Amino acid sequence: MLKRIVAWDNRILTKLAAKHTPVLNKILVPVTRSGNNGYIWFALALPLIFMNKYRITGFTVILAMLISGLAGEITIKHIVGRVRPCNRDFGKDLLIKHPAHYSFPSGHTSSSFAVAMVMFFMLPILFIPVVVYACLMGFSRMYLLVHYPTDVIAGVVLGTICGTVAVAVSPYIPFFSF
Repeated sequence: MLKRIVAWDNRILTKLAAKHTPVLNKILVPVTRSGNNGYIWFALALPLIFMNKYRITGFTVILAMLISGLAGEITIKHIVGRVRPCNRDFGKDLLIKHPAHYSFPSGHTSSSFAVAMVMFFMLPILFIPVVVYACLMGFSRMYLLVHYPTDVIAGVVLGTICGTVAVAVSPYIPFFSF
C-alpha cells in the first residue's frame, strides 16, 4: 500500500514538473513565499486584532497558526522524517530556497487551512477568499516540488483540525477578551 502511495505522489509531481511555465512560476513563487513563517496570515490577523469587533478572531488566527505549527512543524515532521521531493531529480531546478525541514505534513498548507477554519466559524465573509488562497498555497508547494501531494493532503487535514480546535478553545482564553 505504501509503495502505491509513493508511486502516486511521484507520478503527480512528475506531471506537475512537466507543466512549469513562466506565468505559473511568477504566480506561484510569490504565493508560496507569502506563506513563509505565516506572513500572509499575520497580515490578516493584525488588522483584525486592532478592530474591537474582530479582536478575538485575530487572536484566534494566531492561535490556530501556533497550534498548527506545534503539531506539524515541531512534532509530526520530526516523527515522520519524510525527505522532500526536491531532493529527487524531477528534471527541474528549484525556484525557491531549499526548505530546511522535513516534508510531511505541509506546514504552509496546514497553517493556511487552520486560518480558513477560523474564518469559516468566526468571519464567514472571508472564508471563500481565504480557502481559495489556502488551496493555491497547497498547490504551489507541489508545483514548486517541495511537497508531495500526500504532504499537502495531510496539511489540509491537520490545518482543519487545528483551526477548529483554536476556535473551540479561544473563548476560554481570558487574554483574548480584553
